Amino acid sequence: MSSKIVLHTTRRTPGGRAVQILSHILGLDLDLKFVDLSKKEQMSEEFLKLNPFHTIPTIDDDGVPVYDSHAILVYLVSKYAKDRDLFPEDPVIQARINAWFHFDSGVLFPRLRGAVEPVFYFGLKKIPRDRMEAIEAAYDLFEGALKGDFLVGDSLTLADISVTTCLVSLNGVCPMEESKYPKSCAFLKRMEQSMPCYKEFNAEVLEETKVFLKQKLDENNKK
Repeated sequence: MSSKIVLHTTRRTPGGRAVQILSHILGLDLDLKFVDLSKKEQMSEEFLKLNPFHTIPTIDDDGVPVYDSHAILVYLVSKYAKDRDLFPEDPVIQARINAWFHFDSGVLFPRLRGAVEPVFYFGLKKIPRDRMEAIEAAYDLFEGALKGDFLVGDSLTLADISVTTCLVSLNGVCPMEESKYPKSCAFLKRMEQSMPCYKEFNAEVLEETKVFLKQKLDENNKK
């Protein structure tokens, strides 16, 4: 690799954190470029050349742009991993990992965005109850789908890395009650023990999310 992989992201975005965790596992050195969404830096001409969908995370790997966190994860494993344990070549296992990717992008992340975007960008003074109920419905789905210690197979895969980062962010908005979601809470505790960099990219961000959200709600309520 002739230069560092440039990662365009924010501190708290789940997909960006998943890419950072995977890069640490693979021993990849990232050049972090934080994008200020409040200033619409993702709409700049330079960024749109990399990613016409103006989403984060986006990477630039020596002139090759890749966007969508799930596509980035698969790309990095396919190009740089010494083995394929995190995304095995078995098509059945890949299909199961991809199914969790779609659950992440189609269920978990939209509900996170639906809850926090109105607060951070449109001055909402309280997260509507229906948005919180939508998150709880996602927790119900996750709780019912859990079958083992890991999401796919009996070891860590890209599915665990990706889904965990979004679940942690959701927990900062709508805390997951252990009495109601025992398997889900146990899963997150296992990830804390088995996932490299969990403290830096998940535990610390969970606390930051709670503080940042409270500050923003307080600010909106003073207007």
